[in-house]
Amino acid sequence: MMLRNLLLSGLAIALAPAASLMAQDQASAPAAEETTGNEIVVEGYTERQVRNFLWRAVIETGNVMAKRADAVCVGIDNAPVDLTQPLRQRIEGNLKSLDIEVGEPGCKANALIVFDRDAHRFVNWLAEQNAGVAYASLYLPERKRLIKPVRPVYNWHVTDLGPRQRLLGQGQSLTQQGAEGGRGFQATGFGPGGRILAAFKPAETSLTFSVVDYDAIDGLTIEQLGDYLTMQMLVELRPDMHGSVPPDSILNLFTEKGSDPDAAPEMSALDRTILSEIYGSRQNFGAGAVRASIARKSVERLEETGALREEP
Repeated sequence: MMLRNLLLSGLAIALAPAASLMAQDQASAPAAEETTGNEIVVEGYTERQVRNFLWRAVIETGNVMAKRADAVCVGIDNAPVDLTQPLRQRIEGNLKSLDIEVGEPGCKANALIVFDRDAHRFVNWLAEQNAGVAYASLYLPERKRLIKPVRPVYNWHVTDLGPRQRLLGQGQSLTQQGAEGGRGFQATGFGPGGRILAAFKPAETSLTFSVVDYDAIDGLTIEQLGDYLTMQMLVELRPDMHGSVPPDSILNLFTEKGSDPDAAPEMSALDRTILSEIYGSRQNFGAGAVRASIARKSVERLEETGALREEP
């Protein structure tokens, strides 16, 4: 089911007038795989590629992974009903397949998906109007790196740090200026055993945003868009991760320039392994432990299917 036709059918009543994005040339990138129709034929990748992806793409908070503690309540705004319903069904089906609780009808949305004719303008307007809530977990340089470039889609998380601060002791706040390599707590005020106890509890994702430029979804399917948005609302990923993403991941659906209808038709085995390891039953949410577990399970699966290549 093509999304562009669905959007255009409800455009007059669903989308407010806005300036469209300037046309941009599509830069041709070296092909990492063969494509047949909408099928990705992957020759396989190495363990190093898997580990590079996990360490470069997945964001950690205070040296642990963040995950949702509450039921996921999907809110889709500024899209016609005939797009909203199938997209919601795909996302909620993904959540249920991962044993992640879905909010009841009428719940307060905590996974917000907004379609706009100018996504770049919208996220910058949001920063001017409501940065304290919408971008509460992004320190200033991080926010600028997210919203300054013109992108076809913007994804970010709001993280509740209260439970971690109680474990670590008082005076723990996010580094607000100049931090690099992910977020981290300032090294003051740790209570007895705080560092050890903190690894047993994840940071809590309380709210996520995805802002999608409707011009970028031409040719995409409900399955592709739904799987991409599922990944983004469950795991916080760097916006500039594309160089390290394996070729069969649904995260290749959007690039810096636009969308790729020839990307994978759905989440890959690695994509699902990432979600199942973070949201499965585990006792250690330390970032290194989670990444190592994902890498180990993914490499085992690649070996089973014959898709694991030797390092060059």
